[in-house]
Amino acid sequence: MANNRGEKLRMQVLSCALKSGRIVFSGFLVLLAIAWIAAPAHAKSPYNKNSAAKKHAAKNKTAAKHVDKKKKSRPANQGIQAKAVYCVNLKSNETVLSRNADQQLPVASLTKLVTAMVALDHMPLDKKVAVPEHIKKIPKSVVGLKAGDELTVENLLHGLLIGSGNDCAETIACAFPGGKEKFVTAMNKKVRAMGMRKTRFFTPSGLDQKNDGASENEVDEDSNVSTAREIGAIAREAFSNATIRSVCLKKAHVLEGANDHTYPVRTTNKLLRDNLPLVGGKTGYTSRAGHCLATEFTPGRNAFLIVVLGSPNHFRDTRLVYHKALKDATKIKLTPHDQLAKRIASQN
Repeated sequence: MANNRGEKLRMQVLSCALKSGRIVFSGFLVLLAIAWIAAPAHAKSPYNKNSAAKKHAAKNKTAAKHVDKKKKSRPANQGIQAKAVYCVNLKSNETVLSRNADQQLPVASLTKLVTAMVALDHMPLDKKVAVPEHIKKIPKSVVGLKAGDELTVENLLHGLLIGSGNDCAETIACAFPGGKEKFVTAMNKKVRAMGMRKTRFFTPSGLDQKNDGASENEVDEDSNVSTAREIGAIAREAFSNATIRSVCLKKAHVLEGANDHTYPVRTTNKLLRDNLPLVGGKTGYTSRAGHCLATEFTPGRNAFLIVVLGSPNHFRDTRLVYHKALKDATKIKLTPHDQLAKRIASQN
C-alpha cells in the first residue's frame, strides 16, 4: 500500500516537472521569436541609420581626400596664357602662331636687345666705360657694379644680356655721347629705321620711367612698349649679330672691372638648361609687363622665332609654342626630292 502511494507521488512529481519543462521551453521559443521579429525594426531605427550614414560619409570623405591629393599632384592642363604671342618660321617666313601680336604692351628687359644693338653701333667692344656715381639708385635686377669702376663695353654687354643687369644698361647709356637721354633717342631712331611704329623706349633698361611732375590726368610712369610682332623683328635682327648671339647663349660669366673687381653673373634664361636648339634668347619682367621672352630656335631645317608678352610663365608658354611649331612643321608636304631622300633613308 505504501509502495503504491510512493509510486503515485513520483508520477505526480514527474508530470509536474514535464509540464514545467514545457513551459520553460515554450518561453524560450517565444523569446527567440520576439528577438527575430524585433531585429529588422532595430536595424531600421533612426539611430542605426545615422550610424551607418556616418560610417558611409566618413568612408566617402577619406576617398575624396585621396582623390583631391591626386588632383593637386597633377598640374592643370592649361594652354598658352601669355597676353600676346607671336611665332614665325624664319625659313619660310610663315606665321605659325599669332595672338594679339599687334597689341602694344610693356616689354620690360626685352628692351636690352636694342640697348645692345645701339651700343655695338657706336662703341668699340674694348672701350672702357666708367660706372656712374648714381648707380646704387638703379633698381634690381642689377649686377652690382661699383661707382667709379671701369669695365669694357664687351663686359657690360655680358652683364646686360646674361644677368639682365639694369646697372649695365645705365652705365652704357651714360657713356654715350650726349649721355643717357641721347642714347634713348638713338634707340628710338634705331627701331624707326627698322620700320617699327608701335615701339617706344623711355629707358635703356626696360624699367618704367617715373614722371615726378605728372598731374592727375597724366600717367605717373612711362613703360617701354612694343608688340609681339615688332619685338620678333627686333630679336631677329639682334640674334643675327654674332656678338649678341654668343653672349645670349652663355649660362654664366664673370665681368672684370678695374682694381681686380669682378662681378659674376648667371643667365636669367632657364631654357638654356633644356636640350633645345636655342640660337638666342632674352628675358624680361616688371610688375606692369609681366614675364616676357624672345627666343630663336633652329630645329633641323626650320628656324622659329617666338615672342611671348605678359605671361605668368614665359618659359612654359614658349615651350608650348615651340612644340606646336614643330608639330605644324611636320605636316608640311615634302617636295619630290625630299620624298625620295626620305625613302632612301628608310631603306638604309
